[in-house]
Amino acid sequence: MLRNDLHNAPTDNQSIQTFPVCNNCRSRKVRCDRAQPVCGSCTRLQLDCSFQRQSVTPHPDIGDDHMGYTQAGTKRKRARRACGSCRAVKAKCSGIGPCERCVSKRLACELENHETRSSGGHGHIYGAPTQSGKPSASTFLTTWPLDKATTRDYFLAYFETTSRILFVFLHKPTILVYWSRGILDPNLIKCVVAFGVFLGNGPPDGQATARAWMQEVQEETLRRIGRHTITHLRILVLLSRFRFHAGDFGDAWNILALAARVAFTMRMNYEHEGLDCIVQESHRRLMWAIYHQDRLFSGGIADLQVCPVEKMHIRLPCDDRSFEMGIASKAGFLNDNDIDPGANIDTHAFKLRLLAIRDRILRYTKTIRRQGTSPAESRVEMESLQIELDLFERNLPPELKLTPQRIVIMGHSREASAYAGLHSLWMMCHCNLYRFCIPGIRESVSKEALSLTPPDFVKYCQRACLDFAVRFCELWSEFYHLESNECLGGEFLVFSIYQVAQILHHLRHLLPEEGDICIVSLKKKLVGTLELARPLGRIFSNAAGCLRDSERLIDALGRESIARTTSASSINDALEAIGQKQHLASQHSVLGHIYDNNNHHEEEYLERPAGYQADSRLGYAENEVARYLQSGTGVNQSNHQVELELEQQQEFEQGFSDALLWDPFNMQLDGYYDPELDLSFV
Repeated sequence: MLRNDLHNAPTDNQSIQTFPVCNNCRSRKVRCDRAQPVCGSCTRLQLDCSFQRQSVTPHPDIGDDHMGYTQAGTKRKRARRACGSCRAVKAKCSGIGPCERCVSKRLACELENHETRSSGGHGHIYGAPTQSGKPSASTFLTTWPLDKATTRDYFLAYFETTSRILFVFLHKPTILVYWSRGILDPNLIKCVVAFGVFLGNGPPDGQATARAWMQEVQEETLRRIGRHTITHLRILVLLSRFRFHAGDFGDAWNILALAARVAFTMRMNYEHEGLDCIVQESHRRLMWAIYHQDRLFSGGIADLQVCPVEKMHIRLPCDDRSFEMGIASKAGFLNDNDIDPGANIDTHAFKLRLLAIRDRILRYTKTIRRQGTSPAESRVEMESLQIELDLFERNLPPELKLTPQRIVIMGHSREASAYAGLHSLWMMCHCNLYRFCIPGIRESVSKEALSLTPPDFVKYCQRACLDFAVRFCELWSEFYHLESNECLGGEFLVFSIYQVAQILHHLRHLLPEEGDICIVSLKKKLVGTLELARPLGRIFSNAAGCLRDSERLIDALGRESIARTTSASSINDALEAIGQKQHLASQHSVLGHIYDNNNHHEEEYLERPAGYQADSRLGYAENEVARYLQSGTGVNQSNHQVELELEQQQEFEQGFSDALLWDPFNMQLDGYYDPELDLSFV
């Protein structure tokens, strides 16, 4: 029914100037006569007109949730703002904290709790927050650039935390001076601050914010990929390091290769005597940072190396004090046989030397395994590598020797993490050297090759590997009882725990039933080691999953039998029956994530060279691995069928599995994969 008192309504010109369209008419997209106190359309349809309400709430059913609705009272299709984690990967964000994506993926969401925000509904107008009150930590971190005091704090946090676990290549005094003068590259500033936020004890949403900032820097840097400057190289190395810490191994892998290409183009792997000593040392450390990360990723596989050991013609990094004070380096070179007593080097330089030995050990063991020959035939090469390890230990300066007195002193010092990591790595190099005679782990030679190996040689290798695994447990038991406040260990500690537990499981028959080195005693020591390694989960994002697997594995030590229930176990049973083993991607494999992200329906078509054959070995192996990853088919195949498949790809199978070991935290693909201990714990 039409309104009878329209003559009392204001004119059109007056209403347009005085009143907006009511919310119901706006949402329905119809003409509003703007009559007061209720417009004609709302009267005719018996709707609740916004003109007659004193509240600014667009709709009575909205309550205080203004952020989710427009001024017209319609529900927003898009959130007003996304959290840093969703913004970094350009994912859809619900906009209400904590957002749905962060909750489902168990990420720290930077958005404040929805209940906390809605409790102050009277301070909002159309979803806009009032300016009253102090901004939260999230407000400070999501607004770039930060104020000078906050920026400086995160600069210092970066240098303080990084120097304890790894050598830094940025000269702290120079960086701070350039920053205070306003002449430091903005992207470099953002990199360092983001790293400081990620590693420091900041707000809960700090790591998500750091990822978002690094993503912005990465996009900006890759847009200018053709630059060849020191600043550009520093940013690339920082990006690669950050992606490694954040667990984004695909990005870290590719950015590292780009950084290596730029560094070799600029001849950073050679000495430049004409430069200032601080600049020289900074350049050396920049190159060594690439070398260090390449040793983690390549794993002794020459085809994957982007910074070969033999191409490093620069001095090792000097100690941090000499670098910071601008003292000329007296450090030796990587392949020097003798160590100058006056050389100003510290634990980090010795670790770089040990990584070169480890690289040669992994090359040797992987070659023996692929050739399928008896390890005894290469005993001379194995003994020469053992001599290298012995010589390395003898050349350590007295302050870095492994003695009970030095453990106490170093365990409470700033170098505790580097010192513990150095000796742990030295022990694990021995395990890597002798593990190919332990049946059941991935780096073991085939059953045929092992049957051709003299029993005395097999027993010698197994005993040597077990001895150093036991020494590893004893060393970390001593560190555990020190009750030090220092964060001990580095990236190698995380997967060394898993590897040692695997060795103890397979060689349990060589351990005594009772005493300090029985399985029960060693299990307790590994539990203590696991407690010391837990703080590393904050520094290395992917370490948390490895530590969980290690905990389950340690808990299983000493059991008489472990049920095998997974499809992967069944596949391995069939493959073991014919004396070979296919290395399928396991829980921590990057390969699995690659296939998950491809939707299984879309293919990337690459340009093929002339004469390309579609049924090549590479394509066949990729399809086979993908097939096993995506489904459980093939579990009930007969041994004959499996044997036929292996005959078709046996030339490629060994190399293909090794070529995808991007994830250094991937324990079950780092030479210690065992179907009996994979996802079968109760």
